[in-house]
Amino acid sequence: METLKSKWNNLPLRRFFILTVLLSVGIVVLISTLIIGGCAAFRQWLLPDSDAVYLTIEKTLSDGNVITGTYLLEYGANRFSMPDLITQNDNGLSAEKTDSTKYSIKKIETSVDSLTPKRKIAYKICGATMFVAPTILAFTAILLCSIYFYRKKLKQPLDLLADAAKQITGQNLDFEITYNCGDEMGDLCRSFENMRTALYENNKAMWIMLEERRLLQASVAHDLRNPIAIIKGYTEYLEENLKNDEMRSEKTTRIVGNLGAAAKRLEQYTESVRLLNQSEETQVSRKSLPVLKLVKDITEDLSLLSEQNGIVLNVTGNLPEKEIQVDTSVLYRILENVINNALRYARREICLEFSLADANFFVTVTDDGEGFPQEILDKGGKKRLIACKDGHMGIGLSISRLLCQKHGGTMELLNTPGGACVKISLSV
Repeated sequence: METLKSKWNNLPLRRFFILTVLLSVGIVVLISTLIIGGCAAFRQWLLPDSDAVYLTIEKTLSDGNVITGTYLLEYGANRFSMPDLITQNDNGLSAEKTDSTKYSIKKIETSVDSLTPKRKIAYKICGATMFVAPTILAFTAILLCSIYFYRKKLKQPLDLLADAAKQITGQNLDFEITYNCGDEMGDLCRSFENMRTALYENNKAMWIMLEERRLLQASVAHDLRNPIAIIKGYTEYLEENLKNDEMRSEKTTRIVGNLGAAAKRLEQYTESVRLLNQSEETQVSRKSLPVLKLVKDITEDLSLLSEQNGIVLNVTGNLPEKEIQVDTSVLYRILENVINNALRYARREICLEFSLADANFFVTVTDDGEGFPQEILDKGGKKRLIACKDGHMGIGLSISRLLCQKHGGTMELLNTPGGACVKISLSV
């Protein structure tokens, strides 16, 4: 029973409407047949000889007396059984004249006319009902069929869509459209829900991007204070001492070196901002590539990079012979940033592990260094911006995280007993 109800609810709109109309027509025909049959039976009970016709004849005798008689005629007979005072010929009925007796036909009436007034009204009402009832039932069926179709198939999804449109107009995307039905309105609601989800995710990503940009600006502004303060302090010091000619060459050389270092830090912060902005504008362009060949190429390039730094690169992974959709330029940039960071802190080796599962390509990079500072782990787990005192490591990981997000994936930072670990996932 539940399966039949589910199939009925999931019927397409056109088929549901047609079946509803056919069902309504069947009900109307059934009820009309019952009403007509009932009325006909009641009329038959009121007047069993409803097909009978009565002929009233008036006989005027020679002495002036008048005798009236009523006689039953039957429909369907070729000839009528008439009293002896009336003759029948091919031209119709005629009264036979004998002596001075006169005959005349007063009236011909049906058996309905012989009913009592109340029975006559009941008889006529039944006849009208037999004609009017099917018409009323037909119009009623059309009305009820329309109401049922609207309430069953249109009202709930239209209310959901209207409410959803109102929510979106009010810039609220934190809701859900749920309409579990397999018809066209169900498909429309699911499409609307997919659109809402996409808008929600896009707005969320935009909000995160704006928040991270704000944090980046705040971080850069904060980091710029130190070199600016150093430059300002040395400038004031030079102004005071150069006037009195109290500067020794050694101290002047040291001050100039410190000013150069401060300027280099300013240049580094500026380059970091430029690289982040450039990464945000990167567009992902996927291509179909065999995963085994891709991993082989990556391993060869990164092995050469690690050998140049005197670090051993251990590569593991059990991958199927399958093609994946990946932007190799984005993947290489991510891995190069992460590996370069690992090379600066690894002691002897870096472990690189590849895996593929649930349409995601996973890369885990582990080094045997001291691990990430807690400050980086706290920021890296919550926000994309990862600031570090030396600037270089933070910007590389920030760019890698951003590129992972653009490729439909994530990047996670954590420490293991052996050192730092970076887990990368890309949607492929």
